[in-house]
Amino acid sequence: MKSSLTNRDKSLLLFLFLFVVIVGIGYWGIYPQVKAFIKLENKITNEEVKKSVNEQKVANLGFVEAQCEEYEQSMAVNKEKFFDRMTEADIDLLLTGKAIKNKLESFSLNIDIPDTPSQRKAYIYSELLSKQLEWESQEKASEKALTETEEEDDLLGLTGKTKKKDDEEETVVVDETIDVFGDTDAVGVNNDIYAAKVTMVLGGDKKNLEAFLEELMNSDKEILITSFAWSKYRVQRTKDGVILEDLQNTVDNVEVVELDALTVTMELYMCDKD
Repeated sequence: MKSSLTNRDKSLLLFLFLFVVIVGIGYWGIYPQVKAFIKLENKITNEEVKKSVNEQKVANLGFVEAQCEEYEQSMAVNKEKFFDRMTEADIDLLLTGKAIKNKLESFSLNIDIPDTPSQRKAYIYSELLSKQLEWESQEKASEKALTETEEEDDLLGLTGKTKKKDDEEETVVVDETIDVFGDTDAVGVNNDIYAAKVTMVLGGDKKNLEAFLEELMNSDKEILITSFAWSKYRVQRTKDGVILEDLQNTVDNVEVVELDALTVTMELYMCDKD
């Protein structure tokens, strides 16, 4: 059987051959170069962004250092107003010592030291409350801005995350030693305030109890009296002023006296000073 190709068939075969050659050169020769060029352009863009951020940091370095020094000095002064972090035994020793100094008898002492920082706000009409609300607003705005910056950097490839685009997977490597976001949070520094909640029941002469309250209110450290209540209790006391623990009914030199009792609830504010 004999077959022959027409001129049209030969032209078609030639066209198909040339098409395959062109596609092959384009896919295996030109396309990899274009892809490498685009990747290089993306890296150049990333480096320019990091260069701009670092230039801004260098320009603001003096101002930031002055701010940090001022902040550290302010924190050191403010921390002196608070107690050092204390255990229950430390607080017991402190308050019992104040009671003994004021000639009072301590009936009970309940101490609760939470593990979480205090969230107490200042007095509703005070200037400090407005500052606290302003600080909270600024903190939320900073967190929002940081989130938006991270999202933008994800798009630019600054976070080193793997992204897919046009079915191609590409990882941009970022120098981990470079601080892109300018995060100035110091690691290991705890500036939180902790509130030890204390309920204490004391007994003695009213003037001594009032002196105890006044000493708490005039303390050079931060103590907040949240509530207090007065009551009465009876004891037997000798004419020499000795209070008897066991009640005795008939003793000539013993008298029954009525003394004042004070139940006071307070918060002692502590912080780390290391």
